[in-house]
Amino acid sequence: MVISQETLEKVKKMLLEEKARILRKLEKSMEEVNNHRNERSVGDEVDSAVSLEMENLMNALSGMEAARLRQIEDALRRIEEGTYGYCKECGEPIEEGRLLAKPFATLCISCKEAEERKRY
Repeated sequence: MVISQETLEKVKKMLLEEKARILRKLEKSMEEVNNHRNERSVGDEVDSAVSLEMENLMNALSGMEAARLRQIEDALRRIEEGTYGYCKECGEPIEEGRLLAKPFATLCISCKEAEERKRY
């Protein structure tokens, strides 16, 4: 079954909202990292070590958010191209429930399960 226009619009809205949330979060994280850099120049070595650890954690979180952002951008591109909702492995339509739960999914449930079995 091909994805309905109603579901497609709902998914696009979800993707755009998630994109905006991530961008806000990344902006806030960058501000916090910059603040910690400025604070690190003042204080003792323990404060510096804690601050550096926090900066590393923020950078790791930002990396995960950036990866999610790339997935969202890819899904939005596929919507515009008209290829959204089809499994990149088998070409069959991805179940609407799966797309609503994970709007950036690129594999149908069967192909995702097969991929996970190969991994383990």
